[in-house]
Amino acid sequence: MADDILGAIELGGTKIKVATGTSDGKIINEATWPTVGPDAAFGLIRQFFDDHPVAAIGVGAFGPIILSPRSLRFGRIGNTPKRGWSGFDIVGALAPLGVPIAIDTDVNAALLGEASWGAATNCGIAVYLTVGTGIGGGLLVDGRPVHGLLHPEMGHMRVMRAPGDDFQSRCAFHSDCAEGLASGPAILARFGSTLSTLPVDHDGHGLIADYIAQLCVNIILVVSPEIIILGGGVMATPNLLEITKLQIFVILNGYLANGESHSCNISPPTTGNSAGLLGALVLARGVACHGQSET
Repeated sequence: MADDILGAIELGGTKIKVATGTSDGKIINEATWPTVGPDAAFGLIRQFFDDHPVAAIGVGAFGPIILSPRSLRFGRIGNTPKRGWSGFDIVGALAPLGVPIAIDTDVNAALLGEASWGAATNCGIAVYLTVGTGIGGGLLVDGRPVHGLLHPEMGHMRVMRAPGDDFQSRCAFHSDCAEGLASGPAILARFGSTLSTLPVDHDGHGLIADYIAQLCVNIILVVSPEIIILGGGVMATPNLLEITKLQIFVILNGYLANGESHSCNISPPTTGNSAGLLGALVLARGVACHGQSET
């Protein structure tokens, strides 16, 4: 019955996933499309849920998103370089479906999935970094996503450029942020190919690992997480996770090394490509009994 079925939307930079499922994380129906313009995308999404009725929908979306329920712009995309999406009202676009909507960032949703059924289970403080079309970060404290003034934008932290690296950042806002220097589009612009197609001895592997490691070290020193999960298409590059972990150790240079309470687990996602949808089901589960849209 529809009353027992929840909806999930993973709105990513390059593709959109939608699904129906149960509160215990079982996916029933699923569909995937390329990320097109917002009107066309949400036409497809509404049709999917018209065909597969649900009791509530959870959304994990690329950011920035206005998540404060006190804001008149709640549920809207903020200032994004993705053409046509700035200011788009996600919650409003789903309103015709007539069910409660819960919304959060795509990385917070992925982390909720990992906290419920994956690598972040039983972690008090956990971080999820996705390295792909952009670099985004999600943060959970005692099982609850952290928002604050907006929400964490870890990928836009500044990192120290490697000597001689004069690459023009692919971030439209910052010249030296991790996303601008080490995201998928930045890698393609740097090398003319993806990282996984470069020779294994190419210097690019170490360069990108260093920028991701710097980002992780900043997070470790500020947030003190028990785990950082590194996901996204770039992190699927063979051996990149291992090189990054080694570089984190090098950058820390023995600091925080005394006492096991200071160790941070660096892990791949263990729910595979389903983390975002599973987290969206968690969001939907939380709002289903309240009867109103919320984060």
